[in-house]
Order: sequence, then C-alpha cells, then structure tokens
Amino acid sequence: MLISEKLIFVELQKTGSTHIKGLLKKLVGGENDGKHNVPSEELLASGKKFIASVRDPWSWYLSLWSYGCLQKGELYERLTNEKKWRKMLDKEEAKAGAAPEPEASGDDGEDKAKGKAKILPDHFTPERAKTFWYADPDNAEAFREWLQAVLAVQPLRKVLESGYGKSPISKVGGLMTFRYFTLCTKNGENVDKSVSTLEALRNYDKENCFIDYFVRNESLADDLIKAIEGSGIALDDNQTKLIREAKKTNVSSRPHGPDHYYDDASVQLVARREKFIIEKFGYKKAKAKL
Repeated sequence: MLISEKLIFVELQKTGSTHIKGLLKKLVGGENDGKHNVPSEELLASGKKFIASVRDPWSWYLSLWSYGCLQKGELYERLTNEKKWRKMLDKEEAKAGAAPEPEASGDDGEDKAKGKAKILPDHFTPERAKTFWYADPDNAEAFREWLQAVLAVQPLRKVLESGYGKSPISKVGGLMTFRYFTLCTKNGENVDKSVSTLEALRNYDKENCFIDYFVRNESLADDLIKAIEGSGIALDDNQTKLIREAKKTNVSSRPHGPDHYYDDASVQLVARREKFIIEKFGYKKAKAKL
C-alpha cells in the first residue's frame, strides 16, 4: 500500500500493482505501508482518494501460476508446504470421521491413502505441486491441473490463503474474488456468513467498496492518468508520457500465450468461480484453442 498526500494505492496481487506503485512513487511521492495491507479505519476516514488495480481473471490465474513456476510467491510456498497440507488433511479427516472405514488390506499405508482419497484426488500432494504443477512453465496440462486444485477442490481452500477456506465468499467466489473483497471492501476479510451468493456479494460490494478509481491492467496508462487527476493532482505532458512509456516491472514470463494453456473446461471454471469480478468489470470470456 502506498500512502501519499492526496491518494492511497491498495495493492491487489498480480494486477500490475508493483508497476503502478513505482509510477505513483515517482509522480506523487508517498510512503510504503507494507505490500498487500488492508487500510485502517483511520485511513478510510482520511478523505483521501483510494486507487486499486484489477485484471482479467483468466490472465490473473495464468500470471499467478507462472510466478509460482519461478518458485516465487506466497501461493507457491503454501502449495509446496507439507506441513500446511498435513494440517488441512488432519482437520478434514476428523470432520469425515463418520465416513465408512476403507476395506481392510493389511497395509496401513494403503488404508491411509484410501482415506485421503475421499478428501482429495489421490495424486494431489505438495510433492505434486513441486514436481508437476510448478515444474515447467511450458506445460499446459500442469497449469490446468493446478487451476483445478486452486479453484475446484474445496478442502484445499484452507491451504491457499489464510481465512479463505473459512470465508463464506469461498462458496461462490475464487481466490481472486476473496482477495478483492479483503483489500477493497470494508471488513471484507470477515464478512457475515450470509455473504455466500453472487447476489449477496454484489450487495456487500455496493455498500462497502471504498475504492474511488480502479486501474485495469489492460488499460493501465489511461486509467492511472484518470485516477491521479481525479485525486486532484495535475499531470504535465512529461508525466503523462512517463506513465504511457514506462515498461512494466515484476512480469511473469512464460513461453506461450493464454490460448496454449486454457481449454474450454478451464475457461469455464474461471468464468464460474470469478463471475463477480467478470461482471463487475465487464470482462469477456477468454477464447481458448483446443
């Protein structure tokens, strides 16, 4: 988060936030307050304008995965962490204690594997994350399986991010939606349990979103100029030129475009789980080549 005299920039991961904050620092100054921090009540009442950045969800997940292929990022650390998986599995197995016992095999290891398979696909493990999901940025199948783990496997939501698995938002929204509500709405990390439908998300956002200007990654320069000027800061020609010509930073590299990685099923999965973001910002469904 960047706090300046007239504006505050809230950072939603993998939306060009590092690039935007760097530009704002040059143009309006300000102080850093962590990276993805939630604004305090004092800041919300400061009268300053709030700016946040967003991105097409299909590109967002691809960027998040590509960053993990560099062995970087909190999500990579969580999905490759044996202790976090074990803690999650222990809790899920305890909740499923009334489930039928697996057939006796005389092999405790096999019995445990069968019990685990009731909770997760048998091959979904932190080792799988290390050796397959994040091993090759060229591998479309690895990306699609990773996307299933992140968006479609309910128990893993407790591993992905603190608070996500317990939040009612996780019932209707993906990780991007959860991060949006945490950073861009008042008390978004602790919404009431009733906020578990798309309509409830829309209503909560309408009442509690405090962002004055959103900068879309796809039209970053134009949106950022509008946001700065809307915050009461005049930009001269050299400053607008700086914004338009600056090269993006912290970019995740990958050898192919989105159509290499997405198939119809994965396109639909993102569309379903990130419907709130897609509708709010008018994003169009990605067209994947098979």
